[in-house]
Amino acid sequence: MARGASNDEQWERILRGDGALAVAVRLNRRLFGLFPSPWRCKSCNAPFRGPASGTFRWIGYSPSAKNPAVCARCIERAPTGGAVVPVSVVMADVRGYTQMTEGLPPARVPEAMNRFYEASSRALSAAEALLGQIEGDLVMGVFVPGLAGRNFRRRSVEGAIRLLRTVDWLGVGVGIASGDEFVGNVGGGGFKDFTALGDVTNVAARLTAQAAPHEILMDAMTYAAVAADHPVAERRELVLKGKAARTEAFAIRIH
Repeated sequence: MARGASNDEQWERILRGDGALAVAVRLNRRLFGLFPSPWRCKSCNAPFRGPASGTFRWIGYSPSAKNPAVCARCIERAPTGGAVVPVSVVMADVRGYTQMTEGLPPARVPEAMNRFYEASSRALSAAEALLGQIEGDLVMGVFVPGLAGRNFRRRSVEGAIRLLRTVDWLGVGVGIASGDEFVGNVGGGGFKDFTALGDVTNVAARLTAQAAPHEILMDAMTYAAVAADHPVAERRELVLKGKAARTEAFAIRIH
């Protein structure tokens, strides 16, 4: 991230991808672009390959663990803070997790879940998601315009479909919700993590809880971006925890 702007302004430039970059950001991108590389940070333009990549990695411009399309300095090592931006949140949950783990020797449980985490994370990253929460039987992907582009809602559905097809040996249910929400690095006491916080994430979690195995359950805003591609999606009116009114949702099955 460039210096000279507030933390939240810097976050907003990255997450929105609206082209409103400060002079310092533009100069950094141009400077980094002078170093040849077939693969570079989508935010600051730092090279990940090529003659100078070793030096860049040494000073922190290595691919982020959250999304290898962005460098760690632009995500993990960025300052605490964030911005309210348009976002689609994808959550994937393993159905029958308790029964599955009960049937495995204790030493095999981490192996099985790590396989799920790795495959799911790879599928979401390939669709230009930033990886959020990964724990227990759940993975979370955050799609923002600055990385996934203007069609980030469509990309979130594409990522969810890719995820379900990648982990088809498991009964995974997926929930997706879209809207404006805070995205950024949060934490305290020496701990910091990148995540999305707010009602969009809450709705995605509630939809995930009601999604059947091999099913994607999305809110109306997300579905509007892919309705032409999935015209036979099943419309449902759901009662979600914490919501007074019923929530319109659409379900598609991935075989």
